[in-house]
Amino acid sequence: MELWDVYDKKGDYLPGEYHLAVEAWVFNRRREILIQQRSWHREILPGKWSLTTGRIIAGEDSEQGCVRELKEELGIQVKQKELSFLRRIVREDPLIWDIYFTLQDVPVEELRLQKEEVIQARWVSFDQFRAYLKRGSVFRYPEIDEVLDAADGDRKCPAAKIMPGARNTIENFSKALETPL
Repeated sequence: MELWDVYDKKGDYLPGEYHLAVEAWVFNRRREILIQQRSWHREILPGKWSLTTGRIIAGEDSEQGCVRELKEELGIQVKQKELSFLRRIVREDPLIWDIYFTLQDVPVEELRLQKEEVIQARWVSFDQFRAYLKRGSVFRYPEIDEVLDAADGDRKCPAAKIMPGARNTIENFSKALETPL
């Protein structure tokens, strides 16, 4: 059983209010996004393709939780310094989502999937990801297109204007994605 800390809308710890969660966008240098198919036994979004997500347990900050979720669900060992914070989204359900980018050149066959959570994983191009979104195979939340455009290096992306510090994250990722293997 996981115990969670809860936060107010500002992200400050406050019992009885909001709970912190993370979403990890994993990229490789071939400009692909790692997506995973949720288990059919999951209560939320069974069988849907998604990014790596999870709720933060008591005593963790969102970076630590992101590292833990990537290791638990996919077997990817990521260091906190390999995460780039992109933005925070506050929902009224009541969740606060911290979104991170990370660059990891790991072959799918080397992943160790947590079978209770993940059926399979695959690398997809930005265009393939958009096609998954269009046909409803990937869960669409209101800001996902902005995050995807930012990841794709769209310098005119409105998300870059509304995300504090996002410009550096976007520029650094654009450079990293262009770096040869």
